[in-house]
Amino acid sequence: MNKKKLVIIDDHPLVRKGLRLIFEEESDIIVVGEGSSGEEAVLLAERLNPDAILMDVHMPYGLDGVTAARHIRELHPQIRLVMLTMFDDNAHIERMIAVGVDGIVFKNDDSKEILEALRTGTSRYPYLPSRLPYEVRERILKKSRKAELFDNLSPRETEVLIFLANGFTNKEVSSKLYISVKTVETHRSNIMRRLHLESRADLVNYALKNGYIESLKSLEEEK
Repeated sequence: MNKKKLVIIDDHPLVRKGLRLIFEEESDIIVVGEGSSGEEAVLLAERLNPDAILMDVHMPYGLDGVTAARHIRELHPQIRLVMLTMFDDNAHIERMIAVGVDGIVFKNDDSKEILEALRTGTSRYPYLPSRLPYEVRERILKKSRKAELFDNLSPRETEVLIFLANGFTNKEVSSKLYISVKTVETHRSNIMRRLHLESRADLVNYALKNGYIESLKSLEEEK
């Protein structure tokens, strides 16, 4: 059996050590790398090409887990992304789902839950912690399925669409996302073409009907 290569990202060495002990008992998973920041996660994704990354959401220095996950999803869509978090409020969970993670687990979940998240779930139907109330799970997943309407857009294009739909200029979007104005213009053209839109009004109406106007607050919190 070929073992699945796993990278662990957490700013606490003891947490990483504890997670390693869990995976040492498993026949189908091998830990090939560790990191303590979002930047390291992005670098290790490129250097090691793991099958999966288990990553903390909140890290005090540099990129946080959600931002790192977004970069990794864009550059390496084949890598499974499972997030570790201490926060169970809907806003935090929706932020993670919005960037296309495959699973979410709480830090105080038992090892079976972590292993289940690594082995099941997809970016379309992510694994959610079993102790979340059923109605909360269904509400979050229902909202995430709206993203199916955006299947033809990359995570970055979806971000650009949200900012444009909320009235930001190309220059302002450039500043918010740390990309060039020319790149914003390219993304905008691709969005209009792929969603068969002809004007900014069409773009706003499309985003409004599908719940993406309200997504601005979550994006702003990430920056």
